[in-house]
Amino acid sequence: MTPILIIVIVLVVALLAWLAYRASTRRRVERERTRERLDTEASGHRQQLEANAARARDSTHAAEQRFQRADEHRTEAERLERQATEHARLAGEEEAAAQELEARGERASQAAKRHDERAAEAEDRLEQL
Repeated sequence: MTPILIIVIVLVVALLAWLAYRASTRRRVERERTRERLDTEASGHRQQLEANAARARDSTHAAEQRFQRADEHRTEAERLERQATEHARLAGEEEAAAQELEARGERASQAAKRHDERAAEAEDRLEQL
């Protein structure tokens, strides 16, 4: 009976060893598949990282250019505002000078009219002499 018991025990141990080997092989295959899947997933994330980083760099560069152009426009607008203020001041001065000259012209015209009348009176008196 002991030789049969030893054979049964050896067969059970061999069966258990074979089952453990299969389980170990299955776990190793599953781990390898998991590693491949995670490696693929990590590669995909790295590609997305690179694409997003490139977009971020491009957007940052474009934003810097836009900020620079905005500053240039703002500087030009300030220059034009100063120029417009100066032109408005000059226009006011020119208008005041024009009004003064216009008034002077009217006075001169009235004076010329008076002198014309006096000259006509003097000529009338001269003819009467």
